[in-house]
Amino acid sequence: MSRRRPKQRNVVEEKQPIDWELEYNPKAQGHSRRTRQPQSISQTSSNLIPSEDHSISISQLWTLPRTTLLLMTPILASTILQVAPRYIEPVYGNIFPNVYFYEFCLISLIFGTIFGIGFVTKIKRLQSQIRDDKITRAIVYGIDLCGVLFAASPLMVKKLYSLSSILGPYVGPHITQLGLAYPIMFSLGFLNSVVCARNSHEQRFPIIRWISHVIIYNIVTQTFTFVLYSVETRGRSCHRLYFGGLALAFVSVVFKLLWNIHGEINLIENAGQRKKKKNKFGVTISSKIKNLSFILTPQILIFFFAIYNVNFNPQCNPSIIQNVVVNNIEYSIIARNDSITGWIEVLEEIHPRNIRVMRAGHSLLGGVYRNTWDSVFGSFYFMEAVRLIERKNNSGQERALQIGLGIGISASSLQRHQVSLDIIDLDPVVYEYAIKYFRLENHHRFYQQDGRKFINNEESGIYDYVLHDVFTGGSMPSELYSIEALEQIKRVMKEDGIMALNFVGSERWPHAESLALVSNTIKRVFPYIKCFKEGSQDEGTFQNMVFFASSHKIKFRQPDKEDFLDSDMREFMLKNFIKWPVSLEKFKNVSEIITDINNPLDKIQLISAHEHWVIMRELFPMEVWINY
Repeated sequence: MSRRRPKQRNVVEEKQPIDWELEYNPKAQGHSRRTRQPQSISQTSSNLIPSEDHSISISQLWTLPRTTLLLMTPILASTILQVAPRYIEPVYGNIFPNVYFYEFCLISLIFGTIFGIGFVTKIKRLQSQIRDDKITRAIVYGIDLCGVLFAASPLMVKKLYSLSSILGPYVGPHITQLGLAYPIMFSLGFLNSVVCARNSHEQRFPIIRWISHVIIYNIVTQTFTFVLYSVETRGRSCHRLYFGGLALAFVSVVFKLLWNIHGEINLIENAGQRKKKKNKFGVTISSKIKNLSFILTPQILIFFFAIYNVNFNPQCNPSIIQNVVVNNIEYSIIARNDSITGWIEVLEEIHPRNIRVMRAGHSLLGGVYRNTWDSVFGSFYFMEAVRLIERKNNSGQERALQIGLGIGISASSLQRHQVSLDIIDLDPVVYEYAIKYFRLENHHRFYQQDGRKFINNEESGIYDYVLHDVFTGGSMPSELYSIEALEQIKRVMKEDGIMALNFVGSERWPHAESLALVSNTIKRVFPYIKCFKEGSQDEGTFQNMVFFASSHKIKFRQPDKEDFLDSDMREFMLKNFIKWPVSLEKFKNVSEIITDINNPLDKIQLISAHEHWVIMRELFPMEVWINY
């Protein structure tokens, strides 16, 4: 019995709590032994609880700010990568905003990370409490800055648009992204490097294990970002931007409340490790209100920018219609919408041309003269010439497939000639506006889906004509020009069917390289092919061209009065287009073709995109393009 008593006494002593004040406050260690735990007991206790003294658990490593940024960074970064190029497309087209954009985003992220590492290194030798406070401030104010950048970006970008004519389509997109993508990516890099810095209670955590957790943190963040970016999301670009700002404002408010209540935002598991915030004596209510107003200033700005964008920014609210007057010429916007493929707009120039056009980004899908309803672009009547090609088996109900609607010039003509028509277009707003503002009659079947997917799944040998018109914004969906796509088109056509393919380019090198590739690819599928351009312009002119391709010889009959449909413009084009052939023999030395695996169109159409951008700026002034 006498031997058990000391053992029982030792157990009681070992269960006595550790004096956290002594562990984290060096000044308290100067107290007398009477006010402290015996040294032997303290050493025994520290040996029994190593996870709270010499190391830190994984659950403590993933603190609230780290977990929050781990979840929010992929959402915000993927939003920027998806939205930023599309947001400036109406001013720079759909090619230039993507040129080196992702590389510059990565560079911005790396610079932000380096800046954050430099900040952490600079404060490394400060006292523990001061260092923790600076890290907390950097995280909270960094989130504030990122939120303000998100919410204010539509206004900053709008101001930078006025430089587009000076900077051009190569440099302009990157200067514009200085008001949108690049500073946000920089701030995200800074935040994620600062949030991984170790706090004072984590200083005894082995550096090798710490680095491994930081690497895991970055791998998880990048993986989530890639997954979210790969998922196609829909929604108005401007809304996604200021919603990102509002989300950051909410997170910052939560962090600030925790900071003011507990003195930190980490929420360590053991409450004894928290530094209690000491209230200063004599602080009045008015001073607290002033201090709170100052702390919440970024949130006030974010809400202000969000409210302004919703109610007064036309690029964020399609219902706000603003007209433009340039050199005494009034341009009136009839309808506009931020659709799934970008900005779609119906615009009128009252005088001197008296035209109505449909705009898609920095391109025109078509237009008409308001007094006659003739097409502004004569080449759109070329597509109708498929009906002028002599065919052996042309009895019975004719059926046509149109891939890419535009404003519906060719579709309207085919319907008036009693041709059964199937229309494929990816954008429902284009289809809606074609019916509402360009007199497309609803006597057809409309499929809102990708053209390639449709022809891959359609039945064989059912169409007399296929009209292929998918060029927009200085570029083209290259997968619809590959040999595999053209073989699928040939498959869905009747044995003597005709394909008409619209192409925009030039006959002079280096612009003619894409024209040669398309021509060679069509020749591999169809033994007979002819091409015509919009007029008798110089070979170097960037213009519309139409290919006609078939498995039989192509011979055009003379058009008659019924073909003209009481249109002088249509009559002129159908009578004269055969006088403007494109000589394809000059491209016989080019042997390369377009395939799904090897598709060079995406790379070589940069030059033609620049020509297209210049032409669009000649058709309408800058003020029209930046006012969307």
